[in-house]
Amino acid sequence: MAKRHALVAGATGLVGRRIAAELYRSGWGVTGICRRLPSSAIDYPLLSVDLTQSADCCSKLATLHDVTHVFYAARYDHPEGASESIDTNAAMFANLLDAIEPAAKGLRHVHLVHGTKYYGHMLGPLATLPLVETSPRARAPNFYFAQEDFLRARQHGSQWMFTTSRPHTFCDASTDEPRNAALLIAVYASIAHELRVALCYPGTERSFHVSTQFTHVPLLARAVRWMSTTPACENQSYNIVNGDAPTWSTLWPKFAEYFRVAPALPAPMRLSDYMQDKAAVWEAIVRRHGLEPATLSSRVLWPYADYLFAPEWDIISSTSKVRRDGFDESEDSAAMFLDLFERFRREKIIP
Repeated sequence: MAKRHALVAGATGLVGRRIAAELYRSGWGVTGICRRLPSSAIDYPLLSVDLTQSADCCSKLATLHDVTHVFYAARYDHPEGASESIDTNAAMFANLLDAIEPAAKGLRHVHLVHGTKYYGHMLGPLATLPLVETSPRARAPNFYFAQEDFLRARQHGSQWMFTTSRPHTFCDASTDEPRNAALLIAVYASIAHELRVALCYPGTERSFHVSTQFTHVPLLARAVRWMSTTPACENQSYNIVNGDAPTWSTLWPKFAEYFRVAPALPAPMRLSDYMQDKAAVWEAIVRRHGLEPATLSSRVLWPYADYLFAPEWDIISSTSKVRRDGFDESEDSAAMFLDLFERFRREKIIP
C-alpha cells in the first residue's frame, strides 16, 4: 500500500496540531495548513492558506498530488459567546475540498472534527441520554450541519470515504490555546492560592452536581487516526470522550487539594467579570515564580469559562458505538486533569 499522506487543516490549532503530530509519529507523511505560519519549527511542512479564499486554496494545494487523507480541524475565529458563521465555515471546508479533490487523485478519506454542539448540548436539557450518534441534530442552526451535508453529498459516487468525530470539552497540555478547560482551571486556582481565598466553584449549585464529560485531545487524535484507517468506520460518525461522566462536585475538591486551597461551595459569578482586575495579581505570580511570560488575558479566554460552567443539565455521550467498532481507549478525567496540572507546573506555566 502506498504511504499515507495527510493534509491537516487547522494544523496549528489545539486539535489539528495533535492530529498532525499523532499521524507523523505513526509514520505518515503530513502537510499542515494554517492561516498564519508559527514562529517555531515543526517536524512536517506547513503551508499558509486562507481557506476563506477559493483562489488561494487552489493555488496553494494544486501540487499536493500524493495526499490520501484530509483531516479538517479548522474553524473561522469568533468571539466567545457570538454565533459562529455558518456560511463562512461551510465555505472554508468546501474551498478546501474543491481544491484538493482534483489534485489528489488517490484521495481515500476525509475526516471532519465536530463536537457535541451537534446535539445542542448548550441549548438546554437534552431529551434523551446518553447521546448516541443517531440522536437528533440540535434545534438551532450550526455550521456542523452545513459541512456534514456538503460532505455526504460530495462523497456520493466518490472513491473516498469519510468520518466525523464528536468530542466534548477539550483538555490538553498545550498552553497557547485559551479555550483549554484544564489550563483555565489551573490559572483560576493559582490566583485563588495567591489571594489566599477558597476555590469557589463559579457556577450554580445545580450545575455543580450535574454530570459532564471531557475529551483529552491526544485521545481524540488517536481515535481520529483509527477512524481514518478502519473499514468499519467508513461514512460514520463517532462520539469521542474520555468515557466517564464526573460531576464538578466530585472534581472540585481534587482541584483544591492539588493547588493547596480550601474548596468552596458554588458561588455563582462570571469569571470574565471576576478576572477583570486580576491582571496585576497574575503578573506578580509570573515574576515571583519565574513563569513563562504571558498576560492573564492571553493565557485564558475567561468568557469561555462562563460557557463551560453554565449548563445545569447532564451532558453524557455514549461511547458504545466506537467501542463496538474497535476503539476501546478511555481515560479517567480526574487523573487527566491532575496530570495536566503537573505538566503546566513543570513547564513553568503555573506556580
